[in-house]
Amino acid sequence: MGSSSMARLQFMDLSVDIKTLIVQHVIRPTDLKNLCLVCKQLHEISVRSLYNTVALDIGSPSDMKLGAFLNPKNIGLKHVRQLDLYLADVLDKCNQLVQANFAIRMILELLPENILEKFSWHPWSPFSGDNLILLYKKQKRMKWLEGIALDRDVTEEIQKIPEFDKVFENTKKLRLYPDSREVLDFCHMLVRESKKLDKITLHASFEESDSVIPSRELNDSSTGPGLICSVMFSHMQPFAKCTPMALKELTLQKINLRYAADTYCKFINFRTVKAIRIFGCAGADALFAELSKSSMLPEKLETLAFKHEDNLENDGLGALDGFMCLVTGVKVLTIDFRNAKSLPASAGIIRHSKSLTTLNIHATPAPDIDTYDELVYDYPSFLQICKDCQLLEQLSMAFPTVSVIRKAESFVNFESCLGELPNLVTLNITTWPSNSPSSPKLPRNVYEHLLQGLATQGFEQSVAHATAQNRSSRLAIIAFGSSDKVYDREDSQNQIIFVKGKQIDPLGNETSTAVQIGWCLRQFVSVLATPSAPFPATPHAVQLGDTFDGHYAPAYPASPNSLENPQHQHPQHQQQLQYSPPNIYPKIENLDILQQQAQHASHALSDQRNHAPAITVDQIPKPNRLRKACDSCSIRKVKCDESGPPCRACTALEIPCTFDRPSRRRGPPNRHAEAIKKRRLDGTEIHSGPSTPASPTNAAHALAQLSSHPPHHLSADMIASLPTMNALIDDFFTYIHPLCPFPHEPSFREAWERREDYTNPAFLALLASMISALVASFPRKPRMHLKLKARNQYPSHLSLVEKCREVCAQARGPGYLDRPNLNVYDACTSYFLGLTGAYIFQWRQLRLYFGECQTILRSLGLHKSPDQPYTFLDRTGPGDSSGSNFDPSRDLKMDNITEQIGHRLFWTLFVGVRTIQQLGGSFGELTMLPSTVTEHLPPLPIEVDDACIYPQQIMQQEPGAVSTITGFNKNVCIYNSYSALSIAEMMFGIDQLYDWGLQQRVLDQCLQQCKEVLDDLPEVLKVLPDGQNGYNGQKRPPYYPPMPEYMEFRDPAMNQFNGPESLESRRPAQFEIQKANIYVSHVSIRSYIVEKYFSLLEKHRESTQEPQQPSHYALSAGLDRLAPHPARDPDVLEKAMSEEREQVVKDLLIVLGSIDMVNMEPNNNSLTRKVRSIASTLLEIPKEHRGSTTLEHQDYLYKFLDVLSKLERVSAAGSDPSSNGGPVDEEEELRHWADLREYQLKFQERGGIYGFS
Repeated sequence: MGSSSMARLQFMDLSVDIKTLIVQHVIRPTDLKNLCLVCKQLHEISVRSLYNTVALDIGSPSDMKLGAFLNPKNIGLKHVRQLDLYLADVLDKCNQLVQANFAIRMILELLPENILEKFSWHPWSPFSGDNLILLYKKQKRMKWLEGIALDRDVTEEIQKIPEFDKVFENTKKLRLYPDSREVLDFCHMLVRESKKLDKITLHASFEESDSVIPSRELNDSSTGPGLICSVMFSHMQPFAKCTPMALKELTLQKINLRYAADTYCKFINFRTVKAIRIFGCAGADALFAELSKSSMLPEKLETLAFKHEDNLENDGLGALDGFMCLVTGVKVLTIDFRNAKSLPASAGIIRHSKSLTTLNIHATPAPDIDTYDELVYDYPSFLQICKDCQLLEQLSMAFPTVSVIRKAESFVNFESCLGELPNLVTLNITTWPSNSPSSPKLPRNVYEHLLQGLATQGFEQSVAHATAQNRSSRLAIIAFGSSDKVYDREDSQNQIIFVKGKQIDPLGNETSTAVQIGWCLRQFVSVLATPSAPFPATPHAVQLGDTFDGHYAPAYPASPNSLENPQHQHPQHQQQLQYSPPNIYPKIENLDILQQQAQHASHALSDQRNHAPAITVDQIPKPNRLRKACDSCSIRKVKCDESGPPCRACTALEIPCTFDRPSRRRGPPNRHAEAIKKRRLDGTEIHSGPSTPASPTNAAHALAQLSSHPPHHLSADMIASLPTMNALIDDFFTYIHPLCPFPHEPSFREAWERREDYTNPAFLALLASMISALVASFPRKPRMHLKLKARNQYPSHLSLVEKCREVCAQARGPGYLDRPNLNVYDACTSYFLGLTGAYIFQWRQLRLYFGECQTILRSLGLHKSPDQPYTFLDRTGPGDSSGSNFDPSRDLKMDNITEQIGHRLFWTLFVGVRTIQQLGGSFGELTMLPSTVTEHLPPLPIEVDDACIYPQQIMQQEPGAVSTITGFNKNVCIYNSYSALSIAEMMFGIDQLYDWGLQQRVLDQCLQQCKEVLDDLPEVLKVLPDGQNGYNGQKRPPYYPPMPEYMEFRDPAMNQFNGPESLESRRPAQFEIQKANIYVSHVSIRSYIVEKYFSLLEKHRESTQEPQQPSHYALSAGLDRLAPHPARDPDVLEKAMSEEREQVVKDLLIVLGSIDMVNMEPNNNSLTRKVRSIASTLLEIPKEHRGSTTLEHQDYLYKFLDVLSKLERVSAAGSDPSSNGGPVDEEEELRHWADLREYQLKFQERGGIYGFS
């Protein structure tokens, strides 16, 4: 029965996700076009890839066909991301440019707005200025911009475009082609306005344009910079004092670098550059000499391309050899020399043997390659390169002379060396074989046939070498010659390419053969390199053009279990499971299950072809009848046919054919089944009988369940819908991120846009923990985003919290701490889980996950200063981390994002542990060791926003802008101000009297340090009395209840737009939240120190014990350095502490009367607990010891305390609808917030603390 069902499986029976996965590997445009003509479903799937990059020839009679392409009914139009325009090659070129400009305007008018990422005009002809203005008006999300010649100067008009700044918000790559002074000014505007540049291509074209500007004015001289640098980068002058651009890729072409090398090194940070390409630049040896300096040497250079015509002394080759011996980690190396006396030194190439994957080396002893043959490496050098560079996938260089009729020994030796390269995919032999000893020239077709035999022998020899080494051969392409049509779209006559094929002789023996292909077809060759590779991959040699990469480095490494059999995948294959670009393709529900289903379907189809018997017409089974009508036919009450989905009615109406409506059963409801379904939705599925881990029956039942049912695919969709998740993420970065400034917001949002929650369990776990912490700390805000269906699913905020924790636990899986790619974001996940436990009163989870977070930080070395080396236990000798045996190369290196997030997380955990100890916890529960002379705590985070932090560069904060990290650091300094008191109590115990004189000095010094923290507080973070506080001195907005109907009034700035663009609109609200946290923490710490002083003072007065033992004095004597300042007179100190107690009351009343309710709500639990602790302590003081301020304001303190007690959830059961107390009365809670607001207004109407006589 099972085999017959598998035999009937056809391609169209597969799910849409499997079809999408299959179509992704169709890379030839003509094949994609044919797929679009099969059916409507395949048309919708294939059109995404087909329209991603569009190249059009314009300026010909074919322009009349553009109307069909630009038809609004063309569903592929919205998927266009890259548009390349060429001038058509026509005989009559009269008015061709005018016609082309008209066609371009029509294209720009009819294209949907804000879809293009790249627009490129390839001819060297001037581009229409009017069309450029229209392009910038309609397409404001472009990532690639070009500075090209225009028919008129439109720089000033472009700057008047509405929302001009948005044109450059996403720009990451610039291609600049200056050929006149006007183009230089235009390029300067592009460079100045683009703030997020990753790549710059600078190609000077003054020679081709017959520019009237003399060369001495264009290029730099010994006296100063020329026009190219001084105009295009004028906004960065003086270059010696500017902030260098942190680029990833730099391409220079036809730039005179003799005196400009020093200038470029001033305004470009070459240490962050990953790709350097220099083509035809005179004086390039000066640039390599500058880059060879230790302060300029690139740290992570991966691509180096150098095309150069050297001088008689070969200065360029010498500078390159020296640079290659200094830099490390190059993956792609391309060198092309003219006038060279020798090839680049093999030692410089071998230095990069552990990373090099592509090697292209060419050199000729004359400027013209046709005059002399290319230089060839000697056999020992070539053999050493092949032996050491085991990762090479593409090799292109000259081989010894060989004949297509008879092989030479030197050529055979070179072929044998290739057997040392197990990963070689593409081989390009740039020297042409001859036909000696035959003297006459052979016809081209005969020569190509003989060349095919030579390539076939190369494939066979590669297979023989691989078989001898017990591996498979990956060599797939052998080419002869070098193409002269790299930038054109036609085949080159100077290169012949053969791809590996297979042929079977009459005896059934399979052998390799060479199949000739064209150069353009080479772009679409899919090579199955090894049988173990799950999908075919295109070698690096075939990947033409630029590929887009993300702005930030991937911050969330995928789990090894997220892909199937990752150990069998080559590095270049691993990313092929994801769609590229990821933002235009539909998501795949579960890659693991889909691959298994696809493999199952493949076996089924194979069995059908090989083993299925012939089926007659009578034996063809009828298709199964649909169990119910589709949604559309059901609503319209019409009969639904059996041809779907889609059915004929939906096909005719061109509407989706879905089956989402719930089926209804006739008869009485089955309440038992409904109860089971409800438990499944709530995640509380019951089992028959008690379940215990020790029961073998239950264990067997669980294993049977796992084996019979595939695991449910985990994603954020399990928590809430996509719009709701977007709203929750925005709320997190608005309300929680100012207090817990992690993860890195730009990296997180880019990962969320790529929907990494489908493929990366670590990212999903982090996301779920973030939402859990948000909902637990701010329960009503997320509830406003939930629709009615979701509200029924989550009757209380605790049910949503439990769902997030369940998803997080499933995503992390067992043994997540043993993963080799454990990183700082796993520590962030643990922290958020611990914070959630604190807010829902599960103290065991709080201690567990906070301890786990601290352990992960220690394992990553983020618990101490970066200059403190990471200790390896296998080092020998004393002082392993700093002694003579210390090897700094083994230290763990991390990027700036990881380091800064680690510092933020450490200090957030530090504040949390101090808060727990302040509220009554002991030092034994969670211990944060103090800083020592030899091991310092990590520094405070750099006070810049997340948008300024890149993996290899940290940009400066905009002038005048205050970062939210400033407020975060101030709060940390408040808790760090009484470290001396914590050290003493950690040593002698909490509230223990051991040396009253020393303790007075410690308490006095800690109080003074705490008060000094707020001395240099920025204005935006200050609480001002007498109504001065508010939004930048403006009138405070009215208070609105936290209900959906008041959302637009409560926070209009936040509702203007959501997402990462809302940084400036979120900033005032974030400052208000930080302001509340800073001042309440500051008052609570001062109150904590003051009350501790009076508690110890009372113990000292009542003490009748004998003087302390000498050993006790000896221990306390070692703490003198904690309080270096001399002690004040005891009476003076007691009076100062009494005055400080009065000041604490005043400051507390100012805070309670000034902080808006909307800023108390996100952290009301922690805030109200601190306020209640302060107010309760003040009101519990005996009446005779209370100050005048406390007595005058005690009524308001009592009222504030009463309302805050009602608002604080004293237990989790109080907000759990499943408890006996019933559901949460939100109206009563709103009344409490209104009461608190009323007392605030009354307090302010009386003049605050200054209104009482």
